[in-house]
Amino acid sequence: MTDWQDIRWLEAVLRHGSFSEAARAEGTTQATISRRIKALEGKLGGSLFVRGLEGAAPTELARSLAGPAGDMRAAVQRFERQLTEGRSGRRRIAVTCGELIGGFLSKRLSVLGEGLEGVEIELRPTNRFVDLTKGEADLALRNKRPASGPLKARRLRAEGYGRFSVFGAGEHYGERRFETFDELRGEAWISLAATMAGLPSATWVTEHIGGEAVRFRMNSTALVLEATHHNRALALLPRFIGLDAEHLVEVYGPVEGMLFEMWVVRRDEGRADPVMERLIGNIESVLGRVSGRASTASLSRSRERDRG
Repeated sequence: MTDWQDIRWLEAVLRHGSFSEAARAEGTTQATISRRIKALEGKLGGSLFVRGLEGAAPTELARSLAGPAGDMRAAVQRFERQLTEGRSGRRRIAVTCGELIGGFLSKRLSVLGEGLEGVEIELRPTNRFVDLTKGEADLALRNKRPASGPLKARRLRAEGYGRFSVFGAGEHYGERRFETFDELRGEAWISLAATMAGLPSATWVTEHIGGEAVRFRMNSTALVLEATHHNRALALLPRFIGLDAEHLVEVYGPVEGMLFEMWVVRRDEGRADPVMERLIGNIESVLGRVSGRASTASLSRSRERDRG
C-alpha cells in the first residue's frame, strides 16, 4: 500500500512546480521530499519528474496521478477540518485570496471578525487557483466569476478597490507627479516575472511602459509591493493597496482602461449559511471603507490640479 505522505509530497511538487517550493510550503526539507519521491518512483516503476533550471517538470506518469492526488489532499483537509471543529466546537472558515488582498485583510481582522466570535477565520493568500469544490478552501475572493461548477458567486458592491495607479516611495518621489508615459518610461520600474506575465498589471507595464524600463522583476505580487520600500523605482499596484501603504505616494493614475471586479465565491451547499453571509458582509464592509478613501484621494488630486 502506498504511504499517504508520499502522495502528499507528490501533490505538493505538482502544485508548486519545484521541490524547494514544495518543501517550504509543507514545512519539511527538500531532501526529505526528494527521498520520498524517489521511493515512490521505485514503487511505480517510472520517473515522476525531470529536474531543470526552471523547477521540476512532471512526466506523463506524474500528470496522470495529479487528479487523484489532489482529490486525496482535499479529502484529508476536509477530514482534518471536521475533526478539529468537532473537538473544539468552533467553526473554521478558510478564505483564499490574492497575496495583496490577503495582506490588506490581515490588517483589518477586527472588522473581518465582527459578529463571528465563535468562528476561526483562516486567511490563505496565494496567487494560484484554489479548487473550492475539492474543499481546498471555503471562501474565495476572485477577480472574475467562475464559469461553472457547484458554486455560488456574488459580486462585491464596493467599487473603490477596482482601479490601478502607479506608485513610488515617498522618500524618493515626494510631491512628484507624472503626466505622460514618456515621463514614466524615464524611471526604473518593478514588475512581475515572466511566469506571471499574463496578469493584467504585468500586461499594462509591458504595453504602456515597455520592457526596457523594467529593472527588477518579482515572482509574487507581494514582493512587488515590498520592493517599493526605500527604492527609487515605480510599480503599478491596485490603487487601494498603494493608498494603504504609508511609504508610497501616487505618482500617476488612476490609469485608464484598467478596472477589475471582485467576486466572493463559495460552494453551493443548498442551504442558508448565516455565518458565511456575515463574513461576506464584513469583507464588503472592509472594502467599502476603501471606496471612501479612494474617493477622498481622487478629490484631493482634483483640487491640487485646480490650484496648479
